[in-house]
Parts: sequence; structure tokens; C-alpha cells
Amino acid sequence: MKDNEMIERYVYAVTKSLPQKTRGDVASELRSIISDMLDERCGDALPSDADIRAVLTELGTPSELADKYDPDSGKCLIGDEYYKQYKFVLKIVLLSVAFGMAIAGAISAIMAQSVWYVAFGQWFWAIFNALVQAFAFVTLLFSFFYHKRVKIEIKHELLDDLPPVPKEKAIIKKSESIVGIVFNVLFAVIFLAAPQIFCVYYSDGGPAVSVFNIEAMRSAWYFIIVLAALGVISECVKLIDGRYSRRVLVVTVLTNLISVGVVFWWLMNNKLLNPEVIDSLSKIFSGESSFIITIVSNLQYYFLGLMVFFLIIDILTTVIKTLKYGED
Repeated sequence: MKDNEMIERYVYAVTKSLPQKTRGDVASELRSIISDMLDERCGDALPSDADIRAVLTELGTPSELADKYDPDSGKCLIGDEYYKQYKFVLKIVLLSVAFGMAIAGAISAIMAQSVWYVAFGQWFWAIFNALVQAFAFVTLLFSFFYHKRVKIEIKHELLDDLPPVPKEKAIIKKSESIVGIVFNVLFAVIFLAAPQIFCVYYSDGGPAVSVFNIEAMRSAWYFIIVLAALGVISECVKLIDGRYSRRVLVVTVLTNLISVGVVFWWLMNNKLLNPEVIDSLSKIFSGESSFIITIVSNLQYYFLGLMVFFLIIDILTTVIKTLKYGED
């Protein structure tokens, strides 16, 4: 390839996606910059093919340089380098929401025993709203990643720049992150859309009594949303990095510690349990069986302890594996 042809190809690659009115000026400026750099590098000697390659490499890839000259660069909602991961996470979240809402809606309709077409309309509208909100959350999350330049994937174009293969125990399996995202989404869907599925049934055919105070549970929706969002963010970072790293460690510790605080604030509310279920059980269990009433009366505290336990275990696991196997 002729030297001038290499330069012209480079200039064309940079300017081809720029607005028509700026292409000529940018092309002239680039040629001038390249000429000055070659003069500085070679002096009076004729630049060789290696010299031109070195100068063009120093300037950066055409796409990087085009971004610097493009007045609209960064104005899109989600950039190309983030779009693949965005679609993958969005698919997982939307499928999880649709599945959870379908199950929760069906159970709610059966328990409510309302007219079928009314129940179907409410169920369909609830699914639609949930999907829109899930779509908005994932889109805003990846838009934040893009505009704050949170690195998702580093492209290594040279063989010498390829990163080392991580140790097997340092790898975070994609399936683990997917399960984590699905769990957090289902957690939010169930506790927001159908907390009444946790109820006590009686063998004599009496009406089922919900374990939770439905109104109190739904009035605390913001706690549930925050917990699910923090969990999804943490799992997204694990999914993106695919290995234990400093970033995974920092995000996991921060999101889990915040989650612990939110869990305490949410579940220390003594109005979450339905007092009717305690009264109903008191009439059934007495004497040696009274421990069942004690368990149900303190159910939210057991749930609190269980959630905090798993959050702390996740932090400790991440810290240990990052220090032992992580490389950054």
C-alpha cells in the first residue's frame, strides 16, 4: 500500500460518519496534523511505511478520533459498546417480570374470585405497567453507564495487550448472575403484586388469611423497589465483568451494605404482619403447639435475619475470592 493511500484511508475512516459540512475541515486538519507529526518524527528523511503506521497508531483508532470530532458524540441514549449487554440484561429482566406477573396475577385472580374479564383486564394492565417500568429501569441504568463512561468491555486490538486468562475460581458464571437478576425481579414482583399468596389455609374450607398486612406491605413499595434495584445493579456488574475484580468487590460491598440498612428499616416495622392471622392461629394452636404462634408472630424478624445473613455471606465470598483470585 502506498504511503499516501494509507493516510487517505485513515482520514476517510475518521470523516465518513461525520456531518457533511464538517468533513472537509476535519480532513484538512487531520492531514496537517499527520504531516507535522511525520516531520517531527523523520526530519528531512522520507517517512517509511513503519513511520506512518506509528503516527496513525499514536493518533488513535478512526472511531476514537471520529468521536472527538463528532459534535453529536455522546448524545445517544446508549452507545454501541454498551448495547449488546443492555439487550441481554433487558431480555432477562422483561422475561422475569412477565413470568412473575403472570403467576402473581393468576393467583390473585383465583383468590379474589372476581369476574373473569375484569380480572383479566386488571392482570393485563398490571403486566403492561410492570414491563414498562422494568424497561425504563434497565434503560436508565445502562444510559448512566454510558454517559458516565463506566467501562463495560475493554477492546484489546494488539496481541501484546490481551489480558491473562483468569483463574477458574475467579470466573463468575453467567448463569449465576442471571439467576441473581431473576431472583431480585421475582422478589419485587411477588411482594408488590401478590403478597397475599403468603396465606394460611384452613382444612374446614374457611377463607384464607394473608400472613402479611397487604396495605402496609404495598405502602412500603419503595423499600422493595430499592432492594430489587440494588440487587439487579450488583448482578449486572458481575455479569459484565464475568470475574471477581476490584469493581465487582466495590459494587457488591456498597449495594449489599445499603441493602442491609434498607432491610432493617423495612422489616422492623411491626405493622407488616396481619394481626388476623395471629388471632386465627391462637384459636387453633394452644399448649405444646403454641410455639407455632411464636414463629408466625416473629416471621418478619426471621425473614430479616435470613436476608441479612445472605447479604453478608455474599460480601464475604466476594472479598475472599477477589483478594485470593482477582486480578486488576
